[in-house]
Amino acid sequence: MNKRGRGQEQKLAEEPKYLLKSVDNALELLQILRDRGQIRVATAADILGVSRSTTHRLLKMLEYRGFAIQDENRVYMPGHGMNVALPSAENINKIANILDPSFKTFVNEIQETVSLVARYGTTLRFIDTYVPSDVAAISSRQGIILPAHQTSGGKILLSFLQEQVLQSLYRSNVAKRANVFLTLSEFNSLLRELSLARESGFATNMAKTERGVYAISMAIQSAGDMPWLAFALAMPHSRRGLIHDRKLLGKCKAFQISLNQQLNEEL
Repeated sequence: MNKRGRGQEQKLAEEPKYLLKSVDNALELLQILRDRGQIRVATAADILGVSRSTTHRLLKMLEYRGFAIQDENRVYMPGHGMNVALPSAENINKIANILDPSFKTFVNEIQETVSLVARYGTTLRFIDTYVPSDVAAISSRQGIILPAHQTSGGKILLSFLQEQVLQSLYRSNVAKRANVFLTLSEFNSLLRELSLARESGFATNMAKTERGVYAISMAIQSAGDMPWLAFALAMPHSRRGLIHDRKLLGKCKAFQISLNQQLNEEL
């Protein structure tokens, strides 16, 4: 595996011209298992938009290759071949289910793509993505993992950490071994961005991870917990000015308050 150069931005790969749907479905199942920790055949079939029999065959292949295991309740979980640190499957599934109707309503209202994202260390994972009917909207980012310090969601969540914690994440020997080490100038630039995010209550991504894609994020917080979840609203280049639109920011703030209230009431 080639290592990225110091300070080099990680870009999203473009969708292949000739997409192999069966392979893509199998890879999406891997991402779902990785991020949710468990899934049933029926749920996976609904997400993929294919029949249960097709989904069952795909999961059996993943099980055969060691990427999935099935428990006594016929629930599939990551197998030893995944070799990834798992989020709390029960917690993330419960949260995703609680917030799902609100995300759908919000996306229908603003007609922009919105994702539920979670920070794990120096990475940001896209847990769920809701895409509106608008053909110009940004496509799904579900299952993608990106460097937290380059994304809007990652930055708003990093903004809650103390500087000494950020130092350990990005300026330590561990950071060097993980290939996430930032130079002093890069780190200071990140600190300035995080300070602005704390003051404003949101963070932005001005096409840093993908050309032509702009995003704004706000943290989701339940009582007493350090925020590790956020929502990220993504928009195309043609609508990038909305990032600074007070009306949209107001809707995002109202959405954030609603999500926080739901989690405080139901968790």
